[in-house]
Amino acid sequence: MQRFLPKKKLRRSGIWSLLALLALSVAVVSLVFTALSWGHTRSLSHSLQTLQDRLVQVDLQREATVQLLMEQQDLQQKRAKRAAGLKRNRKRKAVVAAHFEIKPDNTAGAASSDIITGWTEVNLNTSTAVKYSPSTGRFTVLTDGLYYLYCRIHFMERESAYLKLQVYLGRAPLFSCLQSYGTTPSSSPSTKLGDFYSCHVSGLVRLTAAEQLTIQTFGGTNLRPRHDLNYFGLFQVK
Repeated sequence: MQRFLPKKKLRRSGIWSLLALLALSVAVVSLVFTALSWGHTRSLSHSLQTLQDRLVQVDLQREATVQLLMEQQDLQQKRAKRAAGLKRNRKRKAVVAAHFEIKPDNTAGAASSDIITGWTEVNLNTSTAVKYSPSTGRFTVLTDGLYYLYCRIHFMERESAYLKLQVYLGRAPLFSCLQSYGTTPSSSPSTKLGDFYSCHVSGLVRLTAAEQLTIQTFGGTNLRPRHDLNYFGLFQVK
């Protein structure tokens, strides 16, 4: 009986030792699992934070891209409006001009009266400023505006001591050129009577539609027969 009791105690002591060892093992495994879980949680939290930061960056880039696209679209719309406005201005502000010459075949008798006639319009591919009447020698203004007007006439004269060129608006002279020459022939060929003399006038004038212009000189004056020497023209400034 005495021998049996120690063996029973020893057996119980071994069981408790085994249970203690098992409990310790469980505790160690739990600790390891807890450590692994904590590390995994930290890694997951870091990954989530990184993902959130990237999403914020992507959102900022998206906003910047949208803003840039809106600015470019606004700029393109402004350019389109500016181009359309310039196109309308070109159509609205078409060039208004006219240029006339007296051809060599028309110089004879062109100045038989006070009003010089025989003008031929040169095509400028513009909106014409005046309408010419060959029968009266009058130019009728077609469009209101401020014009720059110019005229030059080359004379071939032996009898008159004076040469005159005047541009009339209605009955009022606008521009005048009056030159005098000696009536006695000179020994110098370059200044003797019968040489070619010219008069030129030009300037700004405001004209109204339906007004009439005439180019005048002394009646019976002879003109030099060259197409590039006798001309009249005008163009609209504004």
